[in-house]
Amino acid sequence: MSNKRKYLIFADWQKDHSYTPYFDACTQAILDGTARISKTRYEPGYPQYPCFRVQGHEVLVGAVLEYYLYRLGVEGFDYEKARNFSERMRQLAGFSFEVRYPLSQWVKRCLRNPYFQNVAQEDSFYENWVLNPNEAHDFIPEDMFKFACYVAVCHTKYDAGDSYTAQQIFQYVTALGSNIPTQLKKNGSGTLPKEIIEYKDVALSCKANDAFATIKITMKEDTEQNYAQTLDFLCTLLESEFPRSYSIDFRTPSKKLLPIKGLPKCGVHYLFAGAIHYPALYKKIERYARLAMQEFEWYINLQAEKCAIPGTFAVFALGITDEKYHTLVCDYLLVCDGEHQSLQGDFVLAYIEKYGFTEKGLELYRLCEENMQHLPKRLITLYKKK
Repeated sequence: MSNKRKYLIFADWQKDHSYTPYFDACTQAILDGTARISKTRYEPGYPQYPCFRVQGHEVLVGAVLEYYLYRLGVEGFDYEKARNFSERMRQLAGFSFEVRYPLSQWVKRCLRNPYFQNVAQEDSFYENWVLNPNEAHDFIPEDMFKFACYVAVCHTKYDAGDSYTAQQIFQYVTALGSNIPTQLKKNGSGTLPKEIIEYKDVALSCKANDAFATIKITMKEDTEQNYAQTLDFLCTLLESEFPRSYSIDFRTPSKKLLPIKGLPKCGVHYLFAGAIHYPALYKKIERYARLAMQEFEWYINLQAEKCAIPGTFAVFALGITDEKYHTLVCDYLLVCDGEHQSLQGDFVLAYIEKYGFTEKGLELYRLCEENMQHLPKRLITLYKKK
């Protein structure tokens, strides 16, 4: 080890197996549920990292997961053991870099690098991994495919809807001959009860897939009862371990729109533009908004300048309809990511045009100004004329 670095990383063990007792002690503590995460000792000029302290040594959190998965591969890979240990790590450290990175490296080391080749142009920024026809792959254990798909689902659930990484992993597994991604696309991960992820009657069909973070809703009739059932379904879903970033595909005969120019015409917009016509549902709409809106999470089927955090259209529907939801709107403006999202500017403009620069209007303007790079020009003009 470097004189400047006092903690142990996986590469240290690879070079010197005398460190095995320290890694084994950390592994056993994790399995026993007694492990505790600390920070590496502070040294001026050097960052601190999450670690386990054992017998006078500091072992980085990610190094222990790398070590466990590597040893498991040597001894005979077992999906249940790999998943259970990874889940314990996730519960200890969250789906942080210290957990994400070792899992991603396992996929690359065990499935991508041995059987695929990068055929992207040398000057291309993007990699393009395709199956190598010269590498036999018909002997890969099913447990490895299962674990790779577990990693993909983790990215979907816990990594702000990182559907790109998840899709890459699913593509590797499918190309190698497994039908697990197809099963996941049809049935989800299987960890959520059927009564949570499915609802169906003669006029309404709701189905969610946690592996792909998708919610599909088909409403044959626009009725208060159907919207109420839909909102209850969404809220129950968000109170479970469903991904916090997700897509909503909502289909209805009547595609109503909110009185806010500039919003994308999409299913989730139609959903709350329809539900807001029923005052008895306002509490349910607010409940959904409160459950849904979280910083750095997204509706994953809205892209570029139309991107939005979950809860956006529910908040806009209530906020433009009744000023009594001012606190909800303020809470939303404090949470939404103004560096990547701009729809809140369209909402505040519509609000000012309807209610004027009242005390509440001025507060919304100020909050919007603080979290956006560029306010709508008309909103700025109205403010100067007030």
